Amino acid sequence: MAFVEVIRRSMRPEEWTDLRYSWIKRSLIKTKYEITDLKIRDAFQTGENEYTYTSDYRPLRTGDMYFSPDGTVFIQGHALIPEELKGKEIWFTLHTAAEMIVKINGRYAGGIDPNRDRILVNPWLDENSSELFIEIEGYNRSKPDDERNPDAIASRGCRQIFEGAYLAEINQPLLSLFYDLTILLDIAKSSHFDEDYRVFLNRKLNHALNLVDFDTWEGVETALSYIETHIYQNTDFCSSGNVALVGHSHLDIAYYWRRIHVVHKNARTILIQMRLMDQYPDFKYAHTQPYTYELLAEYYPELFKELKEKIHSGQFEPVGAMYVEPDCNIPAAESLIRQCLYGQLYYREAFGITVDNAWLPDVFGNSWILPQILKKSGVDYFVSNKMSTWNDTNRFPHNNFLWKGIDGTRIYACVPPTHFITWNMPSQIQENWDAYQDKETGGQTLSMFGYGDGGSGVTEEMVELMHRFDKLSIMPKTEHMRADEFLHRNLKENNPLETWDGELYLEMHRGTFTTKAVLKDYNRRLETKMRAAELLCVLRMKKGKEYPAKELRSCYKKLLLNQFHDILPGSHIQPVFCDAIQDYEALEQRLDAVIGSAGSLFFNTLNKKRRELSFIPSADGAFRRRNVKGYFTHTYADPLSPVRISPCSGKADWFTVSPQDNGLTVNTPLYEIHFQTDGSISSLYDKSLNREWVKGGFNKLHLYQDTPGMYDAWDILPNYKDVEYSFTVEYPLHLQNADGETAEFACILSTPGKKSSWTVMVRLFLSSPVIEVEHIVDWNEKHRLAKAEFSCNVLSRELVCDTSAGYIKRETHTNTSWQKARFEVCHHKWCDFSEESGGIALINENKYGVGIEENGMSLSLLRANIRPDIQSDIGHHDFCYAILPHKGSAVSAGVNDRALEYNHPVIQADEEAPGWDFGELYLQAVKLSEDGRYVIFRLSEQDGRRGTLKLPWTMTVMNLLEDAEGETDTLCYTPFELITLGLPVKDYLGGK
Repeated sequence: MAFVEVIRRSMRPEEWTDLRYSWIKRSLIKTKYEITDLKIRDAFQTGENEYTYTSDYRPLRTGDMYFSPDGTVFIQGHALIPEELKGKEIWFTLHTAAEMIVKINGRYAGGIDPNRDRILVNPWLDENSSELFIEIEGYNRSKPDDERNPDAIASRGCRQIFEGAYLAEINQPLLSLFYDLTILLDIAKSSHFDEDYRVFLNRKLNHALNLVDFDTWEGVETALSYIETHIYQNTDFCSSGNVALVGHSHLDIAYYWRRIHVVHKNARTILIQMRLMDQYPDFKYAHTQPYTYELLAEYYPELFKELKEKIHSGQFEPVGAMYVEPDCNIPAAESLIRQCLYGQLYYREAFGITVDNAWLPDVFGNSWILPQILKKSGVDYFVSNKMSTWNDTNRFPHNNFLWKGIDGTRIYACVPPTHFITWNMPSQIQENWDAYQDKETGGQTLSMFGYGDGGSGVTEEMVELMHRFDKLSIMPKTEHMRADEFLHRNLKENNPLETWDGELYLEMHRGTFTTKAVLKDYNRRLETKMRAAELLCVLRMKKGKEYPAKELRSCYKKLLLNQFHDILPGSHIQPVFCDAIQDYEALEQRLDAVIGSAGSLFFNTLNKKRRELSFIPSADGAFRRRNVKGYFTHTYADPLSPVRISPCSGKADWFTVSPQDNGLTVNTPLYEIHFQTDGSISSLYDKSLNREWVKGGFNKLHLYQDTPGMYDAWDILPNYKDVEYSFTVEYPLHLQNADGETAEFACILSTPGKKSSWTVMVRLFLSSPVIEVEHIVDWNEKHRLAKAEFSCNVLSRELVCDTSAGYIKRETHTNTSWQKARFEVCHHKWCDFSEESGGIALINENKYGVGIEENGMSLSLLRANIRPDIQSDIGHHDFCYAILPHKGSAVSAGVNDRALEYNHPVIQADEEAPGWDFGELYLQAVKLSEDGRYVIFRLSEQDGRRGTLKLPWTMTVMNLLEDAEGETDTLCYTPFELITLGLPVKDYLGGK
């Protein structure tokens, strides 16, 4: 007999309960009165609180269409309090998919967005008056503010139908029943709770709702009493656990919206949270990013004044020492230091506090250099969520722990077990406790609650649910607290905590090291120019020139702002990219103006002797590098000294070229190289070391299918090599140009269908072992990843990668799942694959993603994703890297110094810094202190060595916030240490 599936067509008891719950939800308003005197004006935001108006005011009526994609509206209206509502609690209600700031009678009353649709009116009524004047500024984008809320998903659209604005009275007993049902139904539907309790709960909820007349709403008080007696007071079912609840809203500075829109988003979020504090005095909320406080102070001074009062009361908590929540892989060490410096200085100036935590819930992994930077910036605690909730291969083994940095510094760390955006449901809290891995040593687990990404934050419902948690024996113990209270209580001096020693690598979002290559190029170049500008301005103080502190601080903040974790990584919409490019172009012009180009000499900005070739821009140059004419020549400049530079002399007869069937053989005094027609190298024989460096594809271009799925801009999947496309050689490698020092070869390739044109240029040099490769690409692909392979004739099981403040060694084998997951990693100026006798270093000037291969590495060059920006990376690209075969290890070969030379060109300026001898330490930055009293010298040990250094002067030892901590004339430094020293300006100008 065939099986016949029995389908139940009648309503189950649980469905009957859900249906009645939905009736209650729709019936919370007891009475309402429409506001009919409304008018609206359309606009588009063009700057921070700057608008272009596209219409005059017109009447706004229920049923009208309003808003446009990324559009702003200004609504005004008048209303009279109806006699029936006088003396009662009155609410302004408006249901919308947009984000609104509402003023009533000239005062900020609250915010409305997809997560909330009402504002209490009573506090804003003028005495002895029933009149209301309502002002609304609303912003609407095409994507909902938070797609995690089912109600928000239902309220979406570029264009909306105006559903009306009302003055209303809420049925408070029914609202209380709604909150009870919300919390209890969540438990009843969640597999995180005991099944017997869920059966019990469904039965009792059905009994409670049977007491309610859904026509007259009689029996609501009886149902509330029944729930209190039979459910809340029941202790037959018990749970364990201890969960700290911290109110929070993640606010992306730019993402699916432009940075200019965050002025409004930020103000709306802060306003909403302050109104919740008025309504619930026990409510506390943590808000991160000093930049957002700056915005509020500038554009909403009235709200900022109120905010300071809330901070003083302890309800509103500034968290996160960094200026914005930056990407923590790509920015260099000095940029991360300035994030802390300018963030903490703002907190000190605005609120008189130094925040002791870094609050980075959404960043895409964290560099090993961070613990030292944070600790020396007054930060003892680190919070970041992604490793526990987003890893695609391994479960990160800790939640509350100690993080040990590259130099040995330890800080307290919290990687909460669940997402940083929750709506404070019991199931989410129980899930957090179930996933918490440090139950025996870590104390409480942290659960953040509040809607986010585009702000919004905690809702009235979340607070009401929280007030009911301790009535439920089935739930873990919960405690609402400030963020710093959680960190201090559970982590401080908690000796049993486990230690994680290494980078906090996120096993996801690996594509962000490469996406939007132009942004990475600007970032590296402008970091370099910031260093040069500050250094030169300090030197020019000796000549009587004023240090442009305000301009340089403004420039640095603009750079830091664009290092936000959805800007620099490339995970944003096209308008955000355009804004960033505009910022970068303007910033580069400003820095070039500060640096200048006067003088007959060239200044070596490094405190290292230059020994490599430099490209010198010159209208008379025979070569064109990155579309700039010039020539290659040795500088041989002493540290921090000027040098006179001229083109190399000699004839182009120092090399020979022999055509082969499949390419060229080139002989130089240093190498015999066999090139393929596509510019790849099939043999690289080193004459000085008497060895072959190549084993497989070397400088070999690969074009892979790159379809990571939902997180297109973010991810590269482990199987990206499954589908590969071939390049076509349109014009084979040939000698293009040569002089007495340089020989330049070029070929032209195309991708399938000739969608993209790709020129490869290879430069060999008479007196340098460096082989420079330049790629000039007109890129027009979709879902593609371009890489350059370097398979080396080297036996090594680790790839050494620059972190910008030291190096990290990463295994190249895949013995464990942890090693397999690190197939694509972030590096900075260089990576190196070496055995004891020598190896290959790959030095870049703007590439961060590198693939770890068994026999070497693959440099990620370009991606072509379409979400969230369909035009991502399409266009012209021009970039270079250098191949450096060497003897010995990366450290003994001085690879880091050579990479510094490659990234820090000499500058045309007649400057010098006599007596600035800091030995082997790298002079990472020189600047005027923020208070104007000291010249700051930032030193970095980058080779993993310890030593002693006699300083040129007795200097003040400082932390990274430029607080004095002592004096010394001798440094005893340790591996990878960051050192900050100050010399009083009067001593500096007096001759030191």
